[in-house]
Amino acid sequence: MKARAKARILFVLALTPFWACQVENPAQPSVSFVAPQAEGPADGTLHRFNDQPLTLKIVNAVKTGGATVTYIVEVARDSQFQDKVYVRADVTESPSGVTEVQIDVLPGNTTYFWRWLAVVDGVTGQPSVVQSFFVRPQVIINAPVLSSPTGGDSVFTARPNFVIQNSVTTGPVGAILYDFEVSDSSSFSGDPLASATIGQGGGSTTTWTPSVDLPEGTLFWRVRGRDPSNDAESPFSAAGTFEREFGIDLAQVVYTQSPDITNWPETAKITSAVHDAGAGTLCITHTKLGIWPVTDFFDAGPILEGNQWIFANINGTWHGGASEWYRPSQACKAVDENIGHDSFTVGPLSAWRPSPGEVFGVAATTPARLYPSFATLDQRSDVVLIVW
Repeated sequence: MKARAKARILFVLALTPFWACQVENPAQPSVSFVAPQAEGPADGTLHRFNDQPLTLKIVNAVKTGGATVTYIVEVARDSQFQDKVYVRADVTESPSGVTEVQIDVLPGNTTYFWRWLAVVDGVTGQPSVVQSFFVRPQVIINAPVLSSPTGGDSVFTARPNFVIQNSVTTGPVGAILYDFEVSDSSSFSGDPLASATIGQGGGSTTTWTPSVDLPEGTLFWRVRGRDPSNDAESPFSAAGTFEREFGIDLAQVVYTQSPDITNWPETAKITSAVHDAGAGTLCITHTKLGIWPVTDFFDAGPILEGNQWIFANINGTWHGGASEWYRPSQACKAVDENIGHDSFTVGPLSAWRPSPGEVFGVAATTPARLYPSFATLDQRSDVVLIVW
């Protein structure tokens, strides 16, 4: 009898370390159990603000029987858990052996402490070993603002420059990248016509030029900013819209020995423009032909109405200038492969010789060669593209 009593005492003592009830709850559970073990995140880890919400994991508490175990999760700003920021009770134990809970998003730039407590038959056991993690400061990136092209601007170049005002940011932001997208859909459905991710430019703006030609028509573009180091990104900007037109943007032309006619009033429309290689002529008919005023041409008297213009795309840049003179109502001028060479003595146009099938631009203006000599109204036609 004494041996049996001694064995019974030893058995009870062996189980006692598994359950150490709290003083305020002296009730005894139906089984003995130990505190759960912290599984993750590892103690002392750093997390970006946008890594949240975080998931806390424990290895289930070991117990001596089949009683149901639930858990309490506590997160605090102090290791004594006097300043708790998150508490969740009645967490169901996972049969996998590891139980986890996704906690709320917490303020950044703060160290947090966490622990779990097992509960059996209403009895709360000892907590798991206290672990900590640090949440980095929050980084906020506002959507960039589109500068150009916007508002339905007409764009004549196939690869225009897209310019944005850089995003306004809050917090310790890292290197900013911008995702540019161009689409023929206002909803940006389908694959973009052109897209790229580029680093933020210096100063207050960033510029991107597509590496592919954009088609004609109404196009849309948008941009968002990203900080990969903080896993932070802005919303996409409001969409910008522009008209991609087949033609020449006069504001981007390099003018050779001629005035900049970008802002000259466009009072004439070209109705026909043809280079006739067989006849050796360039004929430009427009709605002001024979209507623009005539002026004296050197000592020959009032026989000058204006100039034909040529525009050549040389190494990706449009160069233009006033070429042949024309008389009142004169549409055609004799030209050959040396077109304009008596007009341009410097610059790329002086050496340009068009190739058969090459696309080039033409226009008509009031007198502009040797400007301001012979100047009259400073007016122009539109610019059209034709084939040599």
